[in-house]
Amino acid sequence: MIWNRLKYVLSPQFDVYNVLKNIVRNRVADIGFGTGFGMHLFKANAKDIYGYEIDEDAIRFAQAVFPFRDFHFGFGDIVKGIEDGPFDFVTMIDVIEHIEKDQIALQNVKKIMATGGTFICSTPNRLSRYRKGECHFREYAPREFEALLKRVFISVSLRNHSLEPLINKYENPILAVCRNDEPVPQSK
Repeated sequence: MIWNRLKYVLSPQFDVYNVLKNIVRNRVADIGFGTGFGMHLFKANAKDIYGYEIDEDAIRFAQAVFPFRDFHFGFGDIVKGIEDGPFDFVTMIDVIEHIEKDQIALQNVKKIMATGGTFICSTPNRLSRYRKGECHFREYAPREFEALLKRVFISVSLRNHSLEPLINKYENPILAVCRNDEPVPQSK
């Protein structure tokens, strides 16, 4: 189990989290946090950091390794919805390709975002030559990923791993920065 968790730290996801640590602020949710290491990097600027995961071993690991008061680790399935919020930033790093009902997941992300909040999502680029994941429900090319996100968010910007504009359709991974600029309807 420990080796599987450490491989995550050595992966490209670490590079993404390392860039995002300079951007996320205030109240942050990390959907599918894996080891919790990305949340640890967020600690530099975020005040309250919530991590949601469906893997209970990952939750136990993160709780043991990162026992900080401002970290909140818990079971959370974004397809079924998460009760907490609103969050200023929501991140989902290399998770969406593992979710069968991707559009429902994105609609539920929007529900937990604050008005003016930011959602940052990454996914492997299916056009690149990286090793394909056997446990992926689907993989996206940049245009497909953008089209999916635009069904839920008005403002979508595709980026590369260092958050520069995506100019090459083969860059891997694809990051999307989405803004929630409209008020979220309140249920009665």
